[in-house]
Formats: sequence, structure tokens, C-alpha cells
Amino acid sequence: MRRARPRELRENVVAPPNLYANRDRFFGMTRPEQIRQFETEGYVILPDVLDAELIKAFKAELSTLPMRPSFFTDAPAFSKVPPHTHGPIAATLIAHPPTLDFINALLGEDLVFMHCFYILSHPGAPALELHTDFQPFGSTYSGWLESCPVRVRVLYYLDDTRDDRSALRIIPRSHICFHADAQPYRRMKEHPDEITMPIKAGDAFVFAVRLFHGTGPNTTCETRGMLEYDYRPVWARPYGPVPDWTEEELKFVPAHARRLVRSRNTVDFAWEFDVKRQATDHPAPRMTPSRWDK
Repeated sequence: MRRARPRELRENVVAPPNLYANRDRFFGMTRPEQIRQFETEGYVILPDVLDAELIKAFKAELSTLPMRPSFFTDAPAFSKVPPHTHGPIAATLIAHPPTLDFINALLGEDLVFMHCFYILSHPGAPALELHTDFQPFGSTYSGWLESCPVRVRVLYYLDDTRDDRSALRIIPRSHICFHADAQPYRRMKEHPDEITMPIKAGDAFVFAVRLFHGTGPNTTCETRGMLEYDYRPVWARPYGPVPDWTEEELKFVPAHARRLVRSRNTVDFAWEFDVKRQATDHPAPRMTPSRWDK
């Protein structure tokens, strides 16, 4: 497949002053407000979780990461190996405090890191169709890796996006739709209620994997870099077995992140229950309807 070329590649594009207004409203959000935003809309933005020096270090480390084409382009767009297996900076990001603190508040403390990718959108890259990252019945592409019923994915942007530079497209609230229109294997070229979400370098976009999302085309002369990290609570294991990390793949993971890179098949209780299982008196404050207010 040949890579689509833009009608016109533009250089030195200046972003309009209100381009990032939607993103900027996430500054100053309280934790309950962030959780409400995520649970109702399907996403939250954590602005400026990577500083300029860290982004520079990431780009240097990832410049030697082997890349491969994707199904929609023959350009080297996807990493051949998970970034955390390639260098220590990407491995440290597994437990990046500003992001992990939010995910802990959302899902609980007991998490499993499932996988990560490095993705480049080169000049001339076409739009990516609206889709989900949930494969509940397995797939030829990811096997059982994306079958966990509850997962959160984090997109770390290493470059600014704009309407013309592979900006994120999302359909808010699509993650909570029960209609067949929202079945997770569906793909759509566009949707009347989608919104475009330009994001700045250093931001983290955290979303529910059932949220329909895609990207716009890249009609600029600039490449956009992005890292994806994926987590699940320990109770929500894949529906089928997935390969576990090898020690070689974890050699760069620092000690403080090791608790997250346990077996990817880990679960904290047996799948099969008997009729005598006991109820617990343990309180569940995070499930209360007032969790958005406190």
C-alpha cells in the first residue's frame, strides 16, 4: 500500500489562539472532577505531564527504535518492539507519577501494565478511522491482549497537534453506549458528533478503550510522535492467555515500576465461583454515587 500524500504540505503553520481551548479547561480540575469527566465523557486530559527536557530525551531514545508500516500506510509508523524494552526513559514512563496517580484514583492501586507502542504520523499520513481499542473476543491483530473488560489507555504526545497535524478525533460518551451502533469492532470514517481535540506536546490523553477515536490527516511537513501505555485493574484479566514479559524485556524497568509489570495474566481471584462464596463487609467508597463530589 502506498502512503497517501497530502494535497498541500504546509510549513510554519501558526496555531490560532483558541485552538487549545478545550484542552486548557483541564487545568485546575480537582480529582473528583477528573473522574467524573472520565466516567461520563470517556476521557480526561492531564496537561503538561512531560516537560520539554523529558520530551527531548524521549525523542533521542526513540530515534533508534525499530519501526514498521501499519495497515493504512507504508511509512515506518509503529514500533516493532514495545518502547520500554528499548531504553530506560520509556521504561520509567510506566510508573510516571502524574499519570499513575490519576489512574490509581480511577481504577484502584492494584494495576497491571499491559503494553505500550510508539506511533509516528508522517507528513502525508491519512486520517485514521474511528474505532475502539477493545477486542473482547480476541482478534487476529492482537489476540487476547485487548480483551480485558476494563482498561485505560494513555496517549503521551511528544509534539503539538493541530487540525492539520494528526489531531485526535473522538466521540464523547460512546464508551457507555449499549446500542449495536457502538459495538466495539465497528469502524467509521466519520461521525456527525465527533469532535477534534488538538493537544500539546507533553500532555497525556487518558481514555476508556471503548471510546471511539481516530485521528485526522497530517497535511503538514511535520512528523507527530506519540506514545501509548495501557493498564488494567488486576481483577480484569484478559479473556484468554497472553504472552508474559520476559526478563530481557523488563531489563530497563526501574524498581519502583516493577509491581506494574507482573504477569499480564494475573488475576486476584479464580474465574470459577462456587455457590458458597462469601460476601464482604469491606466498604466500597469509590462506588458511591457521591464519588464525583468528594
